[in-house]
Amino acid sequence: MKDGIRFTQTEEELRASYQMRYSVYVKGMGRLKDKGNHELKELKDDYDKIARAVIAIKNGEPIGTLRLFWGGDAPFPPSLIEAYHLSRFLDFLDEKKICIVERLMVTEKHRGSTTTLRMYKEVMHFVLDQQVEVVLLDCEPHHLNSYLKLGFRPFAESYSYPGIGLVIPMVLVTGDYEHLKRVGSPFSMLTKEDDFNHCLHTEQILEKIGHGVNVISQATSNPTDFLKQIYANPKLLDNPIPKIFDHLSEDEVQRVIEKSHIIECSLGDHIIDHHNSAKTIFVLLSGAIDVRRGDKLIAIVTPGDMIGEIAFFLHMPRSASIIAATEDVRVLSLDEASMSRLLKFESELANKVLVNICRTLCSRVLGGYEGSDLRS
Repeated sequence: MKDGIRFTQTEEELRASYQMRYSVYVKGMGRLKDKGNHELKELKDDYDKIARAVIAIKNGEPIGTLRLFWGGDAPFPPSLIEAYHLSRFLDFLDEKKICIVERLMVTEKHRGSTTTLRMYKEVMHFVLDQQVEVVLLDCEPHHLNSYLKLGFRPFAESYSYPGIGLVIPMVLVTGDYEHLKRVGSPFSMLTKEDDFNHCLHTEQILEKIGHGVNVISQATSNPTDFLKQIYANPKLLDNPIPKIFDHLSEDEVQRVIEKSHIIECSLGDHIIDHHNSAKTIFVLLSGAIDVRRGDKLIAIVTPGDMIGEIAFFLHMPRSASIIAATEDVRVLSLDEASMSRLLKFESELANKVLVNICRTLCSRVLGGYEGSDLRS
């Protein structure tokens, strides 16, 4: 296969996309095993009949891929309309003005390279050529900052995606060029305002988003207000268990929570799914969550406690499912990249955080939990 990044043009390239999905999702991350073709080592489904695929090739081998649905190719099926909240746009937008992007992945060796951005550049060319006004996707918490930087923003309530866990619906309003410039989106550098003259519904789209959003991002909030949101639950500090922020000054807390997010969850939401490979650390701010392996309840997490630190430090899949047990669950999602930088470059603060995490783990053992892997 010829090197480069493009929409698949041959059956060979399309099969390479399916096989890469299998390699990354099924084999590498343990996801969607029930949907994979284990004989052909492919991951595809009926949706691929109406989808396009982008493939990134280097040295003749696939290193990245994504799937794109465009309303100009085929009507969106009801399942996609529901999953991506299309109904709020379809009363004034033609379906050919809408794209959905999903199943974006890059091989481990090339994560952190420009591959993802270059694939999105290919998508952006398509968006401009087809005069698309809305691009939608579902984002896992650990990717949220990357998509905010591209110019996407949360627009609907987060929900549990089967086999993955918590995802946040996000939208790119292509006609909002001022927003792209404000966040420093690379799309604003690749385009000019006149490129979006076809966007006739920008104001209507903006009126439809931002209602029902249950995500607050530190990067787009006043730092003091964001900190108040963290401590909004008066019972948070009453919990006697050790906490990640114990003995930290306000400035130190602000550095720990850099680029983090507060996410509100509904009863039954899977914040973490068993065997998922994501490594986000969460802090429970309010409500209660269950720790389960299959149908077995292992523990109940209360405000102030952490979840996800074991997978973060040991680079292993999640050891249990974490499920919202009440309607008032709010979690703080700590940015994985920011936490890694803190541990690498801020030794004094990192030491305080690590001591607090150790105290938390010791507290669990003394509390009678079966083991230190109970919080995934």
